[in-house]
Amino acid sequence: MKLIPIFFALILLTAIAAPAQKVRVDHDSSINFSSFKTFGWSDGQVSRNATVAQIITSGIERELVAKGLTRNDSNPDIKIAVMAAVGMDLQGVGPSWNNAEYKSWGGYGNAAALMNVSTGTLLIDLLETKNKMSVWRGVAKQTLHSPAIGVPSDSEIRKVEKQINSALKKMFRQYPAGPTS
Repeated sequence: MKLIPIFFALILLTAIAAPAQKVRVDHDSSINFSSFKTFGWSDGQVSRNATVAQIITSGIERELVAKGLTRNDSNPDIKIAVMAAVGMDLQGVGPSWNNAEYKSWGGYGNAAALMNVSTGTLLIDLLETKNKMSVWRGVAKQTLHSPAIGVPSDSEIRKVEKQINSALKKMFRQYPAGPTS
């Protein structure tokens, strides 16, 4: 019967070793989100890891389609920009589309401000294409973890996919509104 205490100790250690995702979302409350009917992708790399990039891309598209939007690469109402810090911290110059009103990210009033994205963080911005300003931002910390060195196993890929999809569901639950017909 010594197995029971060992079993609970293992569960506790697993819970300590796997910190919970922290998801925060901000949006521009002056924007009529029901006017957005289409989305496309901003230029740039989603993630340095091709498998992670594909999981993120598919997941975001699935969430936006569920909100009633359709993909339009030639003339979208909103564009998707992603920073995925897998296995390393990222830094970038604050983009011109940054929204100073965002509290969860700290709000950069200066478009030239240096942005720090810590490892494990997934940042998604939805950019309104007319004014090139972010209207929605989701930040999920403790979400992206590097798989083992070498080619990841199917179980590792499924684990990463589950973490990413969980974060995306939490984020897009807070998408203000879908388009109305």
